[in-house]
Amino acid sequence: MPAAVDLTVGKLERVIPQKEGQHLRVGLVTGFEPEELLQSLHATNLLPLSVGILFASGPYDHPKLFEELVERLPCPIWGFSAAGLLHSGSDDFQVRGLALLGIQSFGDVFSASTVLGFPKGSEEAGRLARRAFEGCRFGPELLYLALAARPPAETVKFSPFTLLVGHSDVGSEEENLMGISQELGRSVRIVGGTAGDTLFLERVSERYCYGEGRAEKGALSLLGIATTLKNGVGMANAFRPVKGKGAFVTESLGRQVKTLDHKPAADVYAELVGAQSWEEAQAYFKSHPLGIVEVTTGYWQVRSPAAIGADGSLFFFSHVPQGSGLTLLETDREARIQSVRAAVRRALADAGFPKRIAAVIAFNCVLCHQQALSLACTREELRAIQQEVGWDVPILGASTYGETGTTVSGTVGHHNQTITLWVLADEACTE
Repeated sequence: MPAAVDLTVGKLERVIPQKEGQHLRVGLVTGFEPEELLQSLHATNLLPLSVGILFASGPYDHPKLFEELVERLPCPIWGFSAAGLLHSGSDDFQVRGLALLGIQSFGDVFSASTVLGFPKGSEEAGRLARRAFEGCRFGPELLYLALAARPPAETVKFSPFTLLVGHSDVGSEEENLMGISQELGRSVRIVGGTAGDTLFLERVSERYCYGEGRAEKGALSLLGIATTLKNGVGMANAFRPVKGKGAFVTESLGRQVKTLDHKPAADVYAELVGAQSWEEAQAYFKSHPLGIVEVTTGYWQVRSPAAIGADGSLFFFSHVPQGSGLTLLETDREARIQSVRAAVRRALADAGFPKRIAAVIAFNCVLCHQQALSLACTREELRAIQQEVGWDVPILGASTYGETGTTVSGTVGHHNQTITLWVLADEACTE
């Protein structure tokens, strides 16, 4: 861990003022032990919950922690272990603690169901995703009214289905997402992340996702949401291309890139960043990842190098297809802050620009968290979300080992050094 980085926990509020609206009551409770969360929930008007979303960062016994909560909270609880937290209960990012966002719905406008499994291949992941919605119960009457009373142009963005995805089996994300996308099609919003362990990757083995009443390693946990309330997803990263710095992937397999331009990938990367050795090149992994451009929108999908193999291969945190073009990327402090703002704005646009925001769930890359600490902009990133949605809106976010998100053109994928968000509004689709 860099000695210059200050990991002091910011000001922490155990009970954050609730956001109560016409259709929902939403609240955020934080603490360091499950009993604190339970006491805080009982001190509010949130119980019984329709659903709880939980992130836990620190050296916890996750199965025991989760068991304590589910025994006393008879509702679906979804989430995962995190390498850090960002939420509206603190004025800065956190590196240890628990945070639970509770949603209580009035009437049949919102329903949620969790499933957890160990899919072996894309088909099993797809079947698990379908099962996530089998437990949802909601009244579609408002949806019928909206479609009947408003012209198609005003309802074209609305979908009643959203899927929150939690992975604790690193390396399976792409295959799982392929199965989910094939099974559910393009009418379901998909967002989430990969469970984390330590912030600076000193230990990466204690990754758990939560769902269906238990916490498990090596699993896929899904939260299926059916709602007639406006909601949306957004995604962004802070990077821009470095002109004239790129190469083609001439040999790759999954997350291993063996050659770029028919030369050892590590040699080419070292040349791109101006490093004299592989060891020196590794110091640039976080600040100068590589990117694949999405031609339709010009969006750069980040591919972050993770390690160099003995044969000069580059290992990445996401798949890199053979034949694709990679471009060197760079960023700065202001771009980090503005990327968070852009992700929120895309989520709001996807939701139809609602006026009454009920909650925000964020999935922020662990490398973004590290970089924000080194650039001293963690507080500004949290404030950027608050400035876009309102200072009284409950916000809950996790530092993840990979982000599940949908690009502007609709491609679902596993991303690096990216922030993805889900925004839920207290507005019916008829408004």
